[in-house]
Amino acid sequence: MESRPLLRRVRTAAAVFAASLALVLGAAAPAQAWTGGNVWVNFGSWNCPAGGSVVGVYWAVDAYSSGPAEGDWGDNVIYPRVRVGSGSYNTLSYQVMCKKWGWYTYRGVVSQRTLTPYKSGLSYTY
Repeated sequence: MESRPLLRRVRTAAAVFAASLALVLGAAAPAQAWTGGNVWVNFGSWNCPAGGSVVGVYWAVDAYSSGPAEGDWGDNVIYPRVRVGSGSYNTLSYQVMCKKWGWYTYRGVVSQRTLTPYKSGLSYTY
């Protein structure tokens, strides 16, 4: 007869544990959700270590998107597709092409930046 009160206590403890676990799991943060979007990225001439100005960019955002294989030429601005919103995390890898003296073009340093945009259409300057 002694085993019934012990069994009842074990069942009660298990019920309290299950209820506590349900509360903890129910209070957990919701899953992070992001969508696709685009942002503007402007590259300043300070990215050209030997002087000059940015005239082209080779770029990729993780394995999510990338520029043309031959580079994005004509100005210092790109409009990459990125993850946008809650939980968005993007690593932009890029290398600028610099023009100096009107005819001399050279590659800048390969660099990376982290983008965590909360909406599409934002502008970044690096």
